[in-house]
Amino acid sequence: MGPVAPVAQLLREALDDVHAGRFGPAEQKAARVLRANPSNAQAHYALGLSALFQQRPADALAPLDRAAALAPQDPQYPFVRGMALAGMGQVEEAVEAYRAALRLRPVFFEASANLGNLLERNHRHPEAVEAYEAALRAKPGVPLVLNGLGLCLLALGDLPRAAECFARAVTADPNLATAHNNLGIVLGRLKRPQEAVAHLERAVAIRPAFPEAWINLGEQYYMAQRDADAVRALDEALKLDGGNAGIRHLRDSIAGVQTGRAPDEFIRGFFDRFAADFDKRLVGDLEYRTPQRMAEFLAPWLAGKEGALAIEDLGCGTGLSGLVLKPFARRLAGVDLSGKMLDKARERALYDELAEDEIARYLDARPAGATDLAAAMDVFVYIGDLDAIFAAVARSLAPGGLFAFSVERLEGEEPYRLARSGRYAHSAAYLRSLAAAHGLVEWKLADSVIRKEAGQPVTGLIAGFTRPA
Repeated sequence: MGPVAPVAQLLREALDDVHAGRFGPAEQKAARVLRANPSNAQAHYALGLSALFQQRPADALAPLDRAAALAPQDPQYPFVRGMALAGMGQVEEAVEAYRAALRLRPVFFEASANLGNLLERNHRHPEAVEAYEAALRAKPGVPLVLNGLGLCLLALGDLPRAAECFARAVTADPNLATAHNNLGIVLGRLKRPQEAVAHLERAVAIRPAFPEAWINLGEQYYMAQRDADAVRALDEALKLDGGNAGIRHLRDSIAGVQTGRAPDEFIRGFFDRFAADFDKRLVGDLEYRTPQRMAEFLAPWLAGKEGALAIEDLGCGTGLSGLVLKPFARRLAGVDLSGKMLDKARERALYDELAEDEIARYLDARPAGATDLAAAMDVFVYIGDLDAIFAAVARSLAPGGLFAFSVERLEGEEPYRLARSGRYAHSAAYLRSLAAAHGLVEWKLADSVIRKEAGQPVTGLIAGFTRPA
């Protein structure tokens, strides 16, 4: 029988085995220590770490809890416990565990970095910024931490600081494709397109199987009027994600391929992405005034109907349209494909009901003849073929009810056209033909500037059709 290894040696070998992926021998050595001394915190820690490295965070928790209880001043134990809790999806408990480790060791790079990443992934960006900055104070210039901090600053709308972080990340690691991609996104928003393209081209050169970077590169080519390059980049994205209808829609619109409507997943993803600052971008940057134009358009029809109408706000978004409709509503309901836009609409406390659904499907499930006013403001720019919506609205309107909406104006007799922008324009002749086909009567059509695009006014039509009484 050979000599008995000292406890310190067994523990050192157990931890070395864990880090080398030799989990069986590691656990055997930790168990030998615990048979001799059940209160050895480091042996419990070795068992917990082994389970964690084997992607079994729930099994790791008990030995890590025991280690922390036996050695409450050791910051490593709550830190790794935080990793296990994060792996189990217990976010609040994991955050507290990381913070417990940092209380014991305020300068603890790994704990700060992990805490920042966890908070970032859960959209707690201001807290994540604090954690990432603490990590960088401990170890300046770590590329992944700089990239994470940049993502938080981007989410918070601080584009210059985000660009600085991403630039530092790619300087520290020129082959970090994600940071090149993120820097390209920010530079595009900062109206620095040539630099944006350069970093996005670098991202896909480093990692060709990077669909998000190909999409972003396609968008920047599009902004630079390089349509052939944009189509090529989006084709590369489709090779990697062929089922992505949103990419297909963008590609087709730039290539001039005509389709009937933007896919629901494209609309949902687009508006979910911009919900947080949508009102600022729309009203401030694009000078969106369609709700005000609609209110002026409807004023003669609405006169004397304050608080009297059952109103459906179709494609209600964040509720900007609801602001002008609410004074006339006995009941105000809204529908939109974007759950995050609906979250913003709920904050306004205008609506009696909000539904996440496609417009025609939603109306078909509503009681027939129960709607006095169905309004859709700047919604049909994402839908070319409006036949199903006209049918659903006609069914839902009460006698004398009104269908009021805006579209981008298309000259001529062509029904609708998908533009390079990915949005649809409609002709007045098409709208009138649909109304006649579904038993609606023209009340009024009027030209209106509905917003700006690339600094230029976009001419639209505001239309109203009634169901005969």
